[in-house]
Amino acid sequence: MFKAVIFDMDGVIVDSEPLHIKAERRTLAPFGLDISDEEFHAYMGQTPRILLNGMIKKYNLNTSIDDLYAVHIQNLLSLYRDEVDPIPGALELISQLKGHGVSLALASSSDFDLINVVLEKFGLKDTFKAVTSGQELDRVKPFPDIFLKTSERLHIPPKECVVIEDSTSGIRSAKAAGMTCIGFRSPNSKNQNYSDADVVVDDLRSVDMKFFETLCEK
Repeated sequence: MFKAVIFDMDGVIVDSEPLHIKAERRTLAPFGLDISDEEFHAYMGQTPRILLNGMIKKYNLNTSIDDLYAVHIQNLLSLYRDEVDPIPGALELISQLKGHGVSLALASSSDFDLINVVLEKFGLKDTFKAVTSGQELDRVKPFPDIFLKTSERLHIPPKECVVIEDSTSGIRSAKAAGMTCIGFRSPNSKNQNYSDADVVVDDLRSVDMKFFETLCEK
């Protein structure tokens, strides 16, 4: 039986992937770079710092990761405040699970500044019993650390947690932590591998309490 649902944020609660790419283009444009969508998608589910560090090394950019990231996070924050929208069905699912007394948590590779923008914007500040950011950890997805830390904060064993993830690295992280994982084909989550997920869905509006109960009976 499941006792907790752990949500990824980007691509699960909010449709932010296009904003990440938009911000990354803004950040890298002064260096004369025009990176393809496919190259950006290869980093999906990982932290922006990892992506930017990869770009510095690959294109031999004359900047430090700290300086580049400082510019990038401001670009992202501006876009999140002005343009980020919820994934259809996400807020309704969160409300339904909370109404049934399910413990809810958020585990995101994003920094706390971005997480807090989303929590404030959509009235979720008091919804999650645990919030974990990749910013806190030495190892990020696909390592299991973020989900194990979240399980510890919830005081609920991993085997009683269900994760909703939209990226290959996120799904692998959840399974490595010993959790049941719903793979969500988010509208802008391109070229991801969902084969390790316990079940895959295309629309969060098709997921409800009965869905979770049936999944965890298997």
